[in-house]
Amino acid sequence: MNLREARIGYGGYSRNFSGPGDRRRFAAYARMKGISFERAELSGDYDIVLVTHNGDIAGWTARKRREGSRLKFVFELADSYLSRTGAVRHHLKGAARYALGVDSRLSPNFMATLMAACEAADAVICSTDEQAAAIGRYNPRVFTSFDYFEDDLGPPKSDYSRGEKLRLVWEGQATTLDNIQSIRTVLNDLRDRIELHVVTDPVNHRYLGRYFKHPSQDLLRGIECDIVFHPWEVVSFSRHIVAADAAIIPIEPTNAFARGKPENKLVMMWQLGMPAVTSDTPAYVRAMHAAQIDLLCAGPSDWQTRLEKLIAAEPEELEALGRKGRAFAEWAYSKDEFLARFDAALGAVGFSTD
Repeated sequence: MNLREARIGYGGYSRNFSGPGDRRRFAAYARMKGISFERAELSGDYDIVLVTHNGDIAGWTARKRREGSRLKFVFELADSYLSRTGAVRHHLKGAARYALGVDSRLSPNFMATLMAACEAADAVICSTDEQAAAIGRYNPRVFTSFDYFEDDLGPPKSDYSRGEKLRLVWEGQATTLDNIQSIRTVLNDLRDRIELHVVTDPVNHRYLGRYFKHPSQDLLRGIECDIVFHPWEVVSFSRHIVAADAAIIPIEPTNAFARGKPENKLVMMWQLGMPAVTSDTPAYVRAMHAAQIDLLCAGPSDWQTRLEKLIAAEPEELEALGRKGRAFAEWAYSKDEFLARFDAALGAVGFSTD
């Protein structure tokens, strides 16, 4: 069946499909392909349902098991949730999702719910080779995809001139901001030669994105270099990024979930023409090696070395790094490649967009 003729239910990341997980993944694919979809309601009649981590995972898994081949069920697990450990965490998360109405059924163990969804799905979409290997234990039909940023981004960096201090920029959700603490000693050692710009939400919620809020600045206590905060807004965030000289993406080495994230943020920085220094997570290692760029850091000493080299770099050197990353990203993470990844996953369950 052609997807343009199918009734599609989508259990997205946000209720109005405006969240970054929606507009950079399936919603972007559907718009570019001219495909219509609606918010997935458990009582609705659909040919295919695509459910994300923020959808009713327990409810749709149960319905798929009841209906079998009559309903095609695609599960998108874009982050490395299968790497999270701790029985208490999974019991609390399952109970909280049920209490908040995210899931229609109580999950006594949310990890078991994720595994069951992977087993029941006709196909699973994830973001990294490591995730695909983990999910492959439950389902052989696993496909990797990536975020498509084009609609979110402004013009790439064109002016690589710089001042006396190197302007570093970090961008992302406030819930991941504390990763910067993993290089605090390095930033403090270089405090007289760098300026840190942070593009994020002013307020962070510690749990489920809505509870125990506190100022995001609190997560950077103890960092002594000059810090400039910019509130994250879709119309301006990329402008704040390109105004800096280089991007940093440090990852706390003991955080398995963070280390399992895909290379999306690095690719976005490259698409904006930004030199980017990262921790040596598996996804960043693959991307850096493929792009033949050596700005990976295995620990604080690497961070110190890489940042000191950038501090001493001439504008021409920064521009060469930025242009090299951008050229690679435009080739390896192109619109055609993005569409092909979703085409493959949805084609595997019997749908086409030809």
